[in-house]
Amino acid sequence: MRIEFHTDTVKKSNEDIYGLTKRGAFVIDGASALTDRSFVPDGNDVSWMVQWWRDYLDGHLDDTSYSIKEILKEGVRKFNWEYGRYVDLDSLEAHEQLSAGIAILRKNGDILESFVLGDVEISVKSRKGECSIVTDQALKGLDAEVIDLMRRNHHREKQVVFKGFTEQELDVLIRNRKKMNVPGGYYILGHSVEAIDMGIYRTFQADEIEKCLLSTDGIVPLNYKYTRSNLLERIKQSGVREVIRELRGMEESDREKRSIGRLKTHDDATLIYLDFGLQS
Repeated sequence: MRIEFHTDTVKKSNEDIYGLTKRGAFVIDGASALTDRSFVPDGNDVSWMVQWWRDYLDGHLDDTSYSIKEILKEGVRKFNWEYGRYVDLDSLEAHEQLSAGIAILRKNGDILESFVLGDVEISVKSRKGECSIVTDQALKGLDAEVIDLMRRNHHREKQVVFKGFTEQELDVLIRNRKKMNVPGGYYILGHSVEAIDMGIYRTFQADEIEKCLLSTDGIVPLNYKYTRSNLLERIKQSGVREVIRELRGMEESDREKRSIGRLKTHDDATLIYLDFGLQS
């Protein structure tokens, strides 16, 4: 079995994270804070969140006597208690709350379990060559509204007010955050225990799977060049680090985001590649 992984950021703090356990793998994509407020000692609550979840899953994911959803629900309760030492959660507006997309794979006997909450992705290629992607499209649709605003405003660079966004774009982002973990909106890992039930859970026969890729939404620009099946082959040939270098080159050549629609010029990008092809 071949395993490759890498996470990359151009910022001071990486708000993506990955983890590998004896039975599982996961990536977590922290949602950018839409406020200047911070409460944890190191000053970056999103980074603190994803690191907390990595430590928690490292210690709990391999216990297959509990379902993935049960593990995550207990995690949300513990996370809320620990983060609640720094701030009263009930005092936070929707855009001030912490949230993150999460994708998990776990080997459970002869079954490969997958779970996705948010716009992160798990790509699965079978030994028959069939490729499927497990993800939630709800948040992608909301982001598309902002991306469209960015594309139509040819003077936006002079209007930026916060984290690379104009006031108009920020208003839409904040409005959309109010749809987090509510009916008719989108569901994501955050402070809501109930949101875990809205995650996408699928199982695969482990011996029928050839390759898997867990990825955060920072790899979106690669979709403009590769089908997912071709991307898996590219990673097989060149490795995840080379693919992320290619990603950064694509972003740099389209700094104004005219050709490749995305919210950020350079988003955090994380990949875990699992190749079962050498198994008998």
